[in-house]
Amino acid sequence: MKNWKKMIAVCMAGGMVAAQLAGCGQKSGAPAKTVENTTQEAEQTTAAKAEGTVAEAIQRTAVLGEGKEKSITYLEEDLNAGWDEQTVTGIVCTDSGITVEGDGASVSGQTVNISRAGTYVVSGTMMDGQILIDTDKDEVVHLVLNGAELSNSTTAPVYSQGEGKVILTLEAGTVNTISDSNEYQYTDANEDEPDAPVFIKGDLTINGEGTLEVYGNYQSGIRSKGDLKVISGIIDIRAEDDGLKGKDSVVVRDGTLTIVSVKDGIKSNNDADASKGYIWIDGGQINIAAKDDGIQAETNAIINGGEINITESQEGIAGLTVDILGGVVKIVSSDDGINSAAGVETEREKMMDQEGVYTRIAGGEIWINTSADGIDSNGDLYMEGGALYLNGPTSGGDGILDYNGKGIITGGTVFGVGSAGMMQTFDEAESTQNYLVVYYTTQQKAGTKIRLTDGNGNELGSMTPEKDFEVAIISTPDIKSGNTYHVVTGEETVDMQVEGLVTIYGTASERGMGGGAGGGFGRGGGQRPDGQMPPGENAAPAGGDMPGRGADHQGRRPDNG
Repeated sequence: MKNWKKMIAVCMAGGMVAAQLAGCGQKSGAPAKTVENTTQEAEQTTAAKAEGTVAEAIQRTAVLGEGKEKSITYLEEDLNAGWDEQTVTGIVCTDSGITVEGDGASVSGQTVNISRAGTYVVSGTMMDGQILIDTDKDEVVHLVLNGAELSNSTTAPVYSQGEGKVILTLEAGTVNTISDSNEYQYTDANEDEPDAPVFIKGDLTINGEGTLEVYGNYQSGIRSKGDLKVISGIIDIRAEDDGLKGKDSVVVRDGTLTIVSVKDGIKSNNDADASKGYIWIDGGQINIAAKDDGIQAETNAIINGGEINITESQEGIAGLTVDILGGVVKIVSSDDGINSAAGVETEREKMMDQEGVYTRIAGGEIWINTSADGIDSNGDLYMEGGALYLNGPTSGGDGILDYNGKGIITGGTVFGVGSAGMMQTFDEAESTQNYLVVYYTTQQKAGTKIRLTDGNGNELGSMTPEKDFEVAIISTPDIKSGNTYHVVTGEETVDMQVEGLVTIYGTASERGMGGGAGGGFGRGGGQRPDGQMPPGENAAPAGGDMPGRGADHQGRRPDNG
């Protein structure tokens, strides 16, 4: 075994207790017919090899809205976090300098130059230095962080300037830190890259079972100009711009991600190729606090699984299309909770039905606490399965649901509350699952529990709203025509006899618009004699976005890098 392995032990014992680096000082159509087979995963086999495991490639196919399909592949090299100490090149950073033992890398001052494919293991503390990778498109550099603390005060500590792929492995049991400063220096005034402490011009995959802390004090945290995959690991990002950014795509298979960003949390922004610019989440624990959007895709935002907790955002999830097929999603937003929209120029275009734009919920559990529209689609809205709990807006200019095209419910559970001024429900023409609407004569207080029970008192669903509300919309597969159901709000109960698709109690015009002390339902005579009311009555017309609000807030920004 080469003697660089011994040097790692010395470095980790001494170098990692060094004072915090200067660069680290700022750590601060029609819906799809089936839901059951929404995603399919190819069979995976594993075999022990060297010090890790090698997994065969996995292909994932998702059935999206309007009958479309999309597939991704996890390659063997993406899934393999193992490495053989006999064949790697070791890069050891100490106070006295950087030592390279092995082939493919050289040292020039505080810069490590990696010029060819291979596996490189980095350990120790590198102050004001850089790992510079320059390889061709068909080459793969496997960069293993084995207890590394890397910083730079003028540029990116990890920079791949070629088109080759980088696989960043976080060695199990290690904590690794990469940070930049709040000012970059470029040799040319027209340059603006790199702009993140981890900047990869080609594809980037992150795997392993270790921890990575990234501090993007200049702009983004981790950025790839190709496809960016997170396979596993514990990743903590603090960024002055976007947190995790892959231009062509961002895919998350597993791991724990914590992102605090001044702009978007997770972003993909390729608008030149309709097959790219997507975000696909299969699993993992993802926590995001973003001043802009939590998850922002230029094309498709696809949630297959995992636990996503967006505690702060302008819009929670945004894309041209949004498909939620599984997982648990919790969103707090100051604008729309979920927004699907195309890039347009005028307010009038924002209020039109945009072709190919939709939001679709076919599985999972979604909780939204929003200050604007709960779900805002500038095209269609499909509710096919899963469970949706909407703490909608309190302002009269926003609605629980807002869509410009069709709004179709065929399955799932919906409990949504909010203001009544822009109330919009589901279309009667194509919807197949019954739903209830209750207008309250006075505003109900946050924390007032709503329960739906059947004629025998069995509870079919419930929700405890986090905001004051004036109206509730409720739907479950259990609501059948010809039966009577009870909506219990606090201490008050209203009986609703279901005779068709929509049953409405009270009207928007009957309820007082002032904030009352709670209690008080709309009177029972609010329905027509047949118990029905057109769902569009007392609601905003299709395309109810208010001028000047910027309904398609998602993603059409100048930064297309």
